[in-house]
Amino acid sequence: MLLERINKLTWGVALLLSLWYAYIFFQVSRSKGEGSGLLFGFCVAGYPEAPDKETRCDNCPYINSHVAAFVVDVFLTAVTAYFWYKDPQKGGFKKDIVYLALGFIILIHGLLHWFLQQTTFDFLPIINCYRPDTSDIEEFGYIIFGTFSFLLSLIILGFGFGVNKWFTWVGSVIFTIAVVVLTEDTGGELILPGLFCIVHPLSCFTGLFTKEPLFNTKVATLFVICTAVGILELSSCKDILRPYGGHVWYDITLHLAVVSATPYITNQGKKKNHDD
Repeated sequence: MLLERINKLTWGVALLLSLWYAYIFFQVSRSKGEGSGLLFGFCVAGYPEAPDKETRCDNCPYINSHVAAFVVDVFLTAVTAYFWYKDPQKGGFKKDIVYLALGFIILIHGLLHWFLQQTTFDFLPIINCYRPDTSDIEEFGYIIFGTFSFLLSLIILGFGFGVNKWFTWVGSVIFTIAVVVLTEDTGGELILPGLFCIVHPLSCFTGLFTKEPLFNTKVATLFVICTAVGILELSSCKDILRPYGGHVWYDITLHLAVVSATPYITNQGKKKNHDD
């Protein structure tokens, strides 16, 4: 009973922080990111020179926080696969789907970072950390964005309440519409952080009301930390977050939370609690 109360309290703190995160995003989006230090919605660090709107990532093509986030995400995807391999209870369809979905979330996020810093693409638009004019990619971007929003919501609510429940499907549709509507006036530049900061309350709401072991206290604690990092990214990019690595810290903390939701970790937690 005490452990459950701690779990719900932690998710409650994460939910309050996530609502603050969403509020700060809407404040930033009203000015379309002007003065925030964000590039295409991200706090991008780089070496030997930090990128900006003029040079983009030309002065740091190989060492920047997008590349670092990609490397971190590929590594944590591999960790997720390793936990699946080591899981003594693997083999069931439902459990394998959980591993597949969690690995997908991490890897697709990493591939997004790889795409955002690329300077050469034959069949995709070039962002190179920042794109002044997004009018030619907004329609295509919103189709991809809306599809990904729906799938992400379906995964989160499905994990928490069951994919066969009407609430999960209706909630995913409502969430997708809300995300697209709330980010459509940001000029296309802030749609990605818009998705992240709106998905935080959804995840925390699910964690607060579900009894599924995927939403354990480790996950809740890491959600508190990664939401705090997200708040710093939107409010203090230039002064605090960028000098120490930028957005990569968000990926590290968020995807450690995702890894902590794997059945391998949750089973270890059950075993420890049973032994105690």
